[in-house]
Amino acid sequence: MKKIVSAACMALLLVSQVWAEEKINIDEIVVTATRADEEIYKISSNVTVITQDEIKKSTAATVQDLLRNEEGLIIRDLYGTGTKSTVDMRGFARGLNTVIMIDGRRLNEIDLSGVDWNTIALENVERIEVVRGSQSVLYGDNAMAGAINIITKKGYKQALTLVLDARAESYRGQTESGTVTGGNDWVSYFVFTKYHDTSGYRANSHFKSNDLGTKLSFRLNDHLTFDVAAGYHKDKQGLPGGLTESELAADRRQSTKPDDRVSYNQRYIDTKANFGLGTWGDLEIGYSYDNREYDSTLVFFGTSYNTKRDTATSGLRAKLTIDKKYGTMRNLLVAGVDYSDSAVANKTSFGNSDLSKTDTGFYLQDEFFISPQFSLSLGYRYADAKFEDQVIGTQKFRENAAKAGLTYNYADRSKLFINYAKGYRLPTTDEIFDFSGVITTLKPERSDTYEAGVVHSFGKRLQARLTAYTMDVKDELFYNPTGGAFGFGANENLAKTRHYGVETGVTASVNDDIAVFGTLGYSDAKFKAGPYDGNHIQLVPQYTASLGADYKFLKSFLLAANLTWNGKKYLDNDVLNAYDKMDSSVVVNAKLSYTCKNLTAYVGINNLFNEKFSEYGIVGFGGNKNFYPAPERNFYGGLRIAL
Repeated sequence: MKKIVSAACMALLLVSQVWAEEKINIDEIVVTATRADEEIYKISSNVTVITQDEIKKSTAATVQDLLRNEEGLIIRDLYGTGTKSTVDMRGFARGLNTVIMIDGRRLNEIDLSGVDWNTIALENVERIEVVRGSQSVLYGDNAMAGAINIITKKGYKQALTLVLDARAESYRGQTESGTVTGGNDWVSYFVFTKYHDTSGYRANSHFKSNDLGTKLSFRLNDHLTFDVAAGYHKDKQGLPGGLTESELAADRRQSTKPDDRVSYNQRYIDTKANFGLGTWGDLEIGYSYDNREYDSTLVFFGTSYNTKRDTATSGLRAKLTIDKKYGTMRNLLVAGVDYSDSAVANKTSFGNSDLSKTDTGFYLQDEFFISPQFSLSLGYRYADAKFEDQVIGTQKFRENAAKAGLTYNYADRSKLFINYAKGYRLPTTDEIFDFSGVITTLKPERSDTYEAGVVHSFGKRLQARLTAYTMDVKDELFYNPTGGAFGFGANENLAKTRHYGVETGVTASVNDDIAVFGTLGYSDAKFKAGPYDGNHIQLVPQYTASLGADYKFLKSFLLAANLTWNGKKYLDNDVLNAYDKMDSSVVVNAKLSYTCKNLTAYVGINNLFNEKFSEYGIVGFGGNKNFYPAPERNFYGGLRIAL
């Protein structure tokens, strides 16, 4: 493993010396970091963009796969189908401290179920913006470690275009998708549909889904635009569960939970109106509605237990953007309010409950461009939230967040930045209302983050990024497997934890036909008080790396390959660090495509060297360890045609 890391570092160093004078293609305008259009080099954070060109060239089949190549991101996919996936950054392990959005609409649920990544079809994605570091000022809850905004495709001013894609996969898998795109000066449209079916790598890991989505944009006049997006997702899937070490050795594809299953029905609508106010700036007003129906059956000791959960979330937002110049200096002010109301109806074999959460946040962020080289950003947010169980009672929270950053553009497409951020995460409904029928008295997590970084462009063909951060977290929310009155486990607040690390990345174009990238990350997350003082927080690998390249040859062929490496980490629930760490893993994927006019044919291999590993492991009752094995070597191939 050391040889692999050393080779990756040597390759990155060689790239920086050889390709220093040409052009690198990256998007330079982002919206996520400021909630307004802004140049990526003016922002006092480590921000990267996955462009449409990079998505087309990648070996990824899902958004999670695509994010594996981003520095500082940890992805866990328990079953290899996208079910029970988590995406984390900066030393957190539950998928609860990074806000995930589609076109600015948050996907984080109010309970512990997290984001359902199966609802995000990669074929519907135009680009992805990743902002590392606390974004609590702009997005409130769940944004303490960073923000990921997935921007979907839309129609363009063009004749009607139809794109069809059919794909066959290992494990009796198949995927068919289609898009319709078009528009004129006043209206544009995008319609998307997808069907996916696979038996899965393991027994009882079958997965079948249907997706339908649309986005319409209307330009009513020079000062008023209106956008509406809507979508539907439905899936049915098996839950194969974990395997003990002996079961894993005997047959890693088996399931000890042959009858566990779950199904989802989800639908959403998102509307946005933008009013041009002349010298007063721009006003955006939006409304969204999400509905998620969940139905699961789990079998324990021969008895089936059913859970049905219906979550409905309404959201309102208003944002004023004022971008003005005062002499030679520019000022960008963004102010707004976010309101969300979520209601959850639970029906279980143990009884029924109705939960709700309301959250109102007011935010203000100002970027002052002191000179063409220096910019200063200041931000503040106040939030008022309420959780309520109609039987148990109510718990209220009032939180605030702040951020200050300084950026120095010392050269073209290069920057130095420093910032401080105060962030927070509220407890989820599952953490507050426990199964015993009482309110668990929990405090929100609160963090103080300091970070500094540099983005440097060597000419126009090579870019390198380096960011160092430290985050002190007070009252970090944590499931203690030995906590509670009887030692059977409980949600608790930790007195103090510390997360610090380094994120590095390099992107280069050798020429018009060859591009390479590489990342290397270090993360150290530890308990800093209490009975586990000095121990590492579980599920957080200290070292991660990725390396990849794409090569266009003979005009019509494209070969893409990437490697991801995750270092060793402690198992979930191993707060004492008493067990051996989970093994590290190296996974290599490759894809070859051929394009002739409007037709593209492609074949690919995942896990080329047949690495046998698990992305998740947990210590259960009695010290029994359970693992969730990742798929072995598998194949796919397909055809795409544009009409």
